[in-house]
Amino acid sequence: MYMELDALKKVMPSAQSMEEYVASIKKDEPTVILRNYNEPKTPPCQDKGVKVFDFAKHSRPEEDVANAYGTKQSIAGINVVNAVKAALGPGGYALHISDGSYTGYSIWELQEYMKNFDSTNLRVWIEEVFDCDDFSEVLAGNVNGFFPGIAFGTIWYGPKNPPYNWGHSVNIYYSYTDHKIYLVEPQNDTFYLFDTSKWMAWMVVL
Repeated sequence: MYMELDALKKVMPSAQSMEEYVASIKKDEPTVILRNYNEPKTPPCQDKGVKVFDFAKHSRPEEDVANAYGTKQSIAGINVVNAVKAALGPGGYALHISDGSYTGYSIWELQEYMKNFDSTNLRVWIEEVFDCDDFSEVLAGNVNGFFPGIAFGTIWYGPKNPPYNWGHSVNIYYSYTDHKIYLVEPQNDTFYLFDTSKWMAWMVVL
């Protein structure tokens, strides 16, 4: 189920191979992007109207529990790309896809791990030392270490309309059971949908 570049270009014409990207990099200086935005005062997942996944109303299906101990689903990378595009919009952001295929894990498996085994959300927020990007990077590392092959990474985004006065980094996850992209706030373990009417994605690494 390895993803071919030609197939990817059918849904994202501007896609390029890593070799093409490397060849385009300036040889005499690095491309440096400085994060000079303010973090939001409250996590954007708490904004009015944001659709949060309610685990109390969506109990874990019995078949999902059984599947947790069986063979995992293999997810074509193109499915993840299509889901990202459907969730974040057709463009305006950089999408780094690391693998041609991923391993499917359900949203309930991920939530149970974060609830019972991960303590990233209990860390203390310290400006410039351990803030939003650090939270998302730590959780991404922990989750990928526990769930090999999972489509779980990081995303940077900010307001869609002026004033462009904040930016935020959280985690991004592909749920194979409903073929959706969810954002995960690592500071409070909230799973929510990206709101294209409020936000604009900048960069995604999966």
